[in-house]
Amino acid sequence: MWSFVKERWGTLDTRTLGLFRIGFGLLMLTNLLDRTGFFGDDLVSFYSNEGLWPNHYALFLPPTPGYWSLLSGFSSPNEVRLAMLVIVAIYVLYTLGWKTRLMQVLALLCVESVNFRFLLPQHGGTVVMNILAVWTVFLPLGDRFSLDALFASLRHHDGASPEALTRRAWLTDQAPTRTGLAVFGVFFNFAAIYFFNTVHKQAGAWLDGSAVHYLLWQNRMATTLAEVVRLHEPGFFSPVLSWGTLFVEGSLVVLLLTPLLQERLRPLALVFIWSLHGGIALLTTLGPFSYSMMCFGLLCTTPAMWRWLERRWAARPRVTLRYDDASALHRFGARLVSRLDLGRVVDFEVVTGAKVGAAEVTKVLRALPGWRWLAPLAATETGFAFVRWLTLLLEGQLTPRTRPLARPAFIEQGAWLLRAVGPALVLAAVVSQVLMENWAVPPALKPATRPGWMTDTINYLQIPQGWSMFAPDVPKQDTRLVVDATLADGTHLDPLTGAPPDFDTLEHGPWFMNQHWCEVHARMPNWRHHWRNFRDYLYRRPRALGWPPEKAVVAIQVFKVSGDMPAPGSTTPTNVKKELLFGDEPM
Repeated sequence: MWSFVKERWGTLDTRTLGLFRIGFGLLMLTNLLDRTGFFGDDLVSFYSNEGLWPNHYALFLPPTPGYWSLLSGFSSPNEVRLAMLVIVAIYVLYTLGWKTRLMQVLALLCVESVNFRFLLPQHGGTVVMNILAVWTVFLPLGDRFSLDALFASLRHHDGASPEALTRRAWLTDQAPTRTGLAVFGVFFNFAAIYFFNTVHKQAGAWLDGSAVHYLLWQNRMATTLAEVVRLHEPGFFSPVLSWGTLFVEGSLVVLLLTPLLQERLRPLALVFIWSLHGGIALLTTLGPFSYSMMCFGLLCTTPAMWRWLERRWAARPRVTLRYDDASALHRFGARLVSRLDLGRVVDFEVVTGAKVGAAEVTKVLRALPGWRWLAPLAATETGFAFVRWLTLLLEGQLTPRTRPLARPAFIEQGAWLLRAVGPALVLAAVVSQVLMENWAVPPALKPATRPGWMTDTINYLQIPQGWSMFAPDVPKQDTRLVVDATLADGTHLDPLTGAPPDFDTLEHGPWFMNQHWCEVHARMPNWRHHWRNFRDYLYRRPRALGWPPEKAVVAIQVFKVSGDMPAPGSTTPTNVKKELLFGDEPM
């Protein structure tokens, strides 16, 4: 029974873990570049003391228990840019799988620091990123498809003869699967996300099928595709997608946790996850939420799927690499290609005096899974020179050597203890938080008390578990802040847009905001104690944008413009209201 439980709920293919690392690393990197405006205006607005939330104010009046961020030590925009460059480097090394165990820990600290630093607009997307980073820090993500695995095989296995390269003895060093409580923990956590997001959607637009229609008309979140669809929306569109969402979310609870027929049901879960969240991402801006869920979906890749993919790779035309065994560079290049040849379509042949030029390198790259994109580059003179330089660099650093001595027993035992106890503590805290936060849980099941370390685990890792996105009903109102700023030359501009104040803004959507600005516009009316920070930010805005002195702000009025979104069959918002939040007289 224990073997059955470990196999079905606690085991993942190492190739699946490597694929997840690459996907999640790319998500962390692109999300950071997106939310900082690639270190531009949004970095100033959200992460520096020139922005909406200075670090000293955040530390003096933390928005949540357990607040912390390594970025709190950086104040000016250039200081923050330097910190962001370091974070980018960590994310890149995480994605490539270099010193993967260390990079997993550093990436967790970076993800939490970035999300904590501007915590005010926190939403499901940032929480899901935290959850993925926390659970997978306990998993060996560097066993496959990583520089660590590549370098280890090159150092520990010489074998440069054609027979040795074809035999690929180094594959015996790579564990096919990995087992751990963290595997069950991450699947349980995401099953809980889908379960409560399903049972909490039990009112209004979800029942009558108009939920997706109203989401299309959220100007803060609507994408370019949503702008087109909502103006030509067929009658069946919203009901099919609204009820389909409930069906898919409910089905995923079973597909993710069932111990039976996993080889068949996990691929179906992957299709459901990518279809659901890919569609959401095409129509709405929800920050990293959809992409985080899709990254989790990669963990549903099964060994049977990998075997199918390997057969597809093996069906490619065979290529012969002829190399000179007397050349150290040729020997190393052949060893490197054999490790990248996942489809085993490259044959090796020793030819004395053989020449390997750009044409041969390009032909081999086209045959290697995942490396076809490099073939056009290698075909150029500069590209081939770069490939040759990189190969020479690696050859000098990765000379074969005997295996390193095994680590002392107490270190191995300590690492095992961390991998076993860490996930157990996180799982206990998550289960208690799930029971406490979700209103669908019967009162009799809600814990009356719990140990303080559980609360600290949730707070310091920022992994709350209340899942009710767009529930019990979807929002049917839209809100935008409109700033009427009087400039020194007497003109009126909105510092947020650089254009005259637009009080008919609800009729001029979508606004194509990123997730941070979506939440700022929706939540600022209720952040009265942050209005002063917002006011100061607006006064600093012209200087940050490089406006001339005559464009300095001398007076500000901030309005909330809100209204009901168009009902099904209509394209015009109703009950539009303009409300003054705060303002001041010209200075």
